[in-house]
Amino acid sequence: MISESACISVIIPCYNVQSYIIDCLDSVINQSCLPKEIICIDDGSTDDTLLILQQYASTYGFIKIIQQANHGVSIARNKGFEIATGDYIFFLDSDDILNTNLFSKFKLLLNSEPNLEFFYFDHTSFENDEKYPTSNQIKSIDTALFQSGTSLLSYLLERKNYSGVVWRYIFKRDLFQKKFTGKFHEDHLVSLSLISKAKIACYCMTKQAYFHRIRVSSLSAQKSDYLYVDTLKNILIECIKIINELPLSNIAKRNYILVMNVTYLESLLKSNQIIDQEKKESIIKDLGLLKILIRIYINNKPNVFKNICYLLKYIKQNPCSISTKKALLKCALTKQYPSLNIKNNYIEYSTLHNL
Repeated sequence: MISESACISVIIPCYNVQSYIIDCLDSVINQSCLPKEIICIDDGSTDDTLLILQQYASTYGFIKIIQQANHGVSIARNKGFEIATGDYIFFLDSDDILNTNLFSKFKLLLNSEPNLEFFYFDHTSFENDEKYPTSNQIKSIDTALFQSGTSLLSYLLERKNYSGVVWRYIFKRDLFQKKFTGKFHEDHLVSLSLISKAKIACYCMTKQAYFHRIRVSSLSAQKSDYLYVDTLKNILIECIKIINELPLSNIAKRNYILVMNVTYLESLLKSNQIIDQEKKESIIKDLGLLKILIRIYINNKPNVFKNICYLLKYIKQNPCSISTKKALLKCALTKQYPSLNIKNNYIEYSTLHNL
């Protein structure tokens, strides 16, 4: 018998997810501590998604449905927030699954720290054809409390565990001052805005908190085109500017800048843009150099032999010239970027302005 509830508005944008939305909704309605409301925005689905939502709404009075033409996830999330009445907001992806104890753990923390504004948690990813854990109760939980969102952000970036996706946290509604825009990479700027404004923040260190489904048909898994990559580039330039202005540790800033440059280069390399061979060679070289330096300075893997083995795999996946192979090998041996002390002068490094 459920005797308590959390004042959380769960917002779920839905588009053609008839195969997944039942698992998603079941993981919310079976919470040991129910949310105040579940707001489902049907974004012009052409399958049976809306029918399934209506069936759930007819049974559970706290489920609300909004219908709109296909405008994309950003407008759907903004619309959901506009009608939300909870003190706290949680944006849930419609193909993902919650641990059924997640909200009760949040409620417990809130009881002990009523000024909590930002609750960040770890997750487990699973392939679409894999079975997510059926016994997903959180039996033990490690949490860390921070006196500001920027302190939490520094902590996460130093450990390379920050993600700009909005489904990794529950936040106080007053923090939401920057709306979602566009159809691609809409999370990055919103996430930075939310976490940087938070005062009291908590990190929930269990990978069983949330189960993220990876499916080929999802928007984020599709082959990227010019608009996708160019949008990412412009957003990351703005994000890096924000990161450099925040009171974060130097290690946190370095890690963010290097990792986001890798994110951009990987997207560019696998995009369907027409890239001439010289430009492609430059991307392969810069990406390889960054990956080696991240292994050394962020992942603490300085072993030369293992890094050379890593390089061999990278070169096999990304065929390149002898000169590029030599540059990558030299980097693995010397642990230095060819033209810059990237360990200390990381702010000067950026492929975002050069490609």
